[in-house]
Amino acid sequence: MFSILISVSASFAVDENATDLVMDTQKEDIVEFSNQNEIVEASNESAVSADYSDNVNDNSSSIIPGNVVKRYNGAIEYYATFLDNESKPLKNTIVYCGVDSVLLGVNATTDSNGVALFLFPAKKGAHTLYLVNVVAPDVTSDKINVFDVLTGNKDYNLYFNSGKYYTVKVYGNDGKPVGANKKVTFTVNLKKHVVKTDKNGNAKLKINFQPGSYLVTAQYGYYIVANKIIVKPTLIPLTQFGAKKISKTFKYKVKLLNNNGKVFKNKKVKVKFNKKNYFAKTNKKGIATFTLKTPAKAGNYKLVASFGKAKATSLFQRYLIR
Repeated sequence: MFSILISVSASFAVDENATDLVMDTQKEDIVEFSNQNEIVEASNESAVSADYSDNVNDNSSSIIPGNVVKRYNGAIEYYATFLDNESKPLKNTIVYCGVDSVLLGVNATTDSNGVALFLFPAKKGAHTLYLVNVVAPDVTSDKINVFDVLTGNKDYNLYFNSGKYYTVKVYGNDGKPVGANKKVTFTVNLKKHVVKTDKNGNAKLKINFQPGSYLVTAQYGYYIVANKIIVKPTLIPLTQFGAKKISKTFKYKVKLLNNNGKVFKNKKVKVKFNKKNYFAKTNKKGIATFTLKTPAKAGNYKLVASFGKAKATSLFQRYLIR
């Protein structure tokens, strides 16, 4: 047995001859393929031979092409119905599905209704399935298309308050954008945000996160894509404090950038320290310099610099008054 790990890519399979989509009801992180479902060359044991290649019957009376069920990472589930020579469900019988070739595919066993579930990996693009009923005997074909359900997503490396959006476009079972009011769930470091698509099938989440590194996922149904978003600070402390003697006042510097990472000059920055507010303007290099009064008591003190929604925190500690 081998396994295919469900990854951050999402694929969707559509049966071009079917009018509806069979949706998977189980959410799984791993799709497992037993030896029975591996794509292998047909052998005498499977009763499929090269003779079937020349006898494809698209008007088969013993095989009813079915629907496709989605699977992540390019793997799909495909249902088809098989009948015996009396047009009754072919029960508990091994049948075969060739993938782009009669001689290369997977086996499956029909259930009590003659329905067989074929599970196999498939790359994006158009594929022809060859369904083989070895009891009839008969073979027919069906065409499917495998494509991404969620597209447009990408990693971001940007500055705080950039105004940008993490966006995905959602495609339906007809291969077209789903349109408006479909729910997409974005998860940012385990916190969920539900957003509805617009008329073009786009769902957007504003990147208004605090500076840091984030794992962001977008989920539609059971389809998931994931990306890394890095938000860089626009307010950067430049002063480092350590265990040293200082005077009754000390300097504290911060650098201010705009949301494109360029220096922000002649802007007023606030610092809150020891229950007092201090203000200073940035110079041509975007640096604001504060002269702060040293607290009378020893201890640890937090400095919070702010400009608009941007904040930066430093810790002033272990000082001695000369």
